[in-house]
Parts: sequence; C-alpha cells; structure tokens
Amino acid sequence: MESPTAPAPPPPDLSVVMPAYNEEASIAAAIDDVLRLVAPHVGAIEIVVADDGSRDRTGEILAALAAREPRLKVVKRPNGGHGPALISALGAARGRAVLLLDADREILLDGFPALWAAYQASGAVFGIRSGRRDGRLRKLISRSLRAFLALLFRRVPKDPNVPLKIVSREAWARAARAIGPDNPLPSVLLALHVGLSGPPAAEIPVAYRSREGSATTYRGWKLVKLCLMAGRTLIAFRFHPDVRALRAGGR
Repeated sequence: MESPTAPAPPPPDLSVVMPAYNEEASIAAAIDDVLRLVAPHVGAIEIVVADDGSRDRTGEILAALAAREPRLKVVKRPNGGHGPALISALGAARGRAVLLLDADREILLDGFPALWAAYQASGAVFGIRSGRRDGRLRKLISRSLRAFLALLFRRVPKDPNVPLKIVSREAWARAARAIGPDNPLPSVLLALHVGLSGPPAAEIPVAYRSREGSATTYRGWKLVKLCLMAGRTLIAFRFHPDVRALRAGGR
C-alpha cells in the first residue's frame, strides 16, 4: 500500500523577493535587515533571492546563509539582468503577498510596520523614495519618462520604478502574463498593471540612501540607451491584449 502523500505546507504570509548581482558587500546585511525589520511584523515569511550569475562572493555568501536560515531560498540563474532575475524570484515565491526589494539596501526598512498596515488596508503599497539626490540629466530623464507613462497609461504611480512594492501574489500572477519571462522592467510594469486593474495602491514615502558597495553603471549615453529600451518595452506592454482589455474596461 502506498503511503499517503503529505499535505503541502501552507504558503507563507509574505515572500520577500530580491534579485542580486555582485552584491557581496551588502547581501548579508540585506538579508539581516529583512529578518530584523520585516519578519517580526508578519506571520510566516520566506526570502527568495535570485543570484543573477554573480561573479563575486554573492553566491558563496548566500549558500552559507541558507544553510543556517531555513526561511531563505536561493535561486541560481545565468546572468540575464535585473528584470529577468526579479521575475525568477517572483516565480519561485509562495507567499500570499510579495515584497519586492533590491539587495543593495537603498531603501531603509525601519518603517515597514506602517507599510504592512497600509497593505492590509489597500491591497497594494508602492514606496516613494525620499531623500534621493539625482543629477540634472537623470532628473530630466525621470520627468520625461513620467510624462511618457502618463501619455500611455493615464494612471501613473509617483515613483513607478521604486525598489519597494508590496502586492498580492495574485496581482503578480495577473500581471506576469503581459510582462513575460525576460522583461527588463517588471517592477515598473507591475505598478502600471496594478493601477489599471484595480483601486490605486497606497503610495508611502520611504527613506532612501546611497548604494553600499555597488555603484550604478547607468550614466551618460548608457543611461539614454536604457531609456530608449524602456520606451520600446513600455509601448509593447501598452499594446499587449491583456493591457488593452484593462484599459478598455476602465473607460
């Protein structure tokens, strides 16, 4: 007689998802931030980190942490960029809700209890980075991108690319079909999809600090090329059949 199959464990209340590439300087502290500042305020939690083919000690550090922390799950993948790595982490998440974070600790998590309370009330929370200091070129590009988003989608979050969002796993599943598996802008497109498909998310200021150990590589012409790529991605998303149906239903 076959032994009965054990029932699957219930999903955790929250999955914290992070892409990581060459984050050896910050990854251990990023995991510790979640365990200290997020985990005590929810029920069951898991942390899903997608190691995007790191060439430094990020993978080694994550393996050591996962060996002693059962709530940490590491997804190893070939290098493919921040967006596809985030999608991989979201695909491995089991939580009823998902918290999107970056591994560089730019966003302080001290105010997480207020964010979690806002999620319970509204069903979606997007951060708004406060204290961010951008150069003139980046400010110009950010303003132009917001204007472009407003032209395409009407309802646009104040900080659509913020690396802190809390949504239900069902909201991600609905958006994932239009986003696809290798999209470079899943966080932005998720924010836009949430805005099109239901009540607006609660938008709450979150403290922002400079990167630790990993500096941005997007400057000058490389930043301009990134924005051109973003424009093509946004137009393709705008005309995806699912998104067109949402826009038609919202008229």
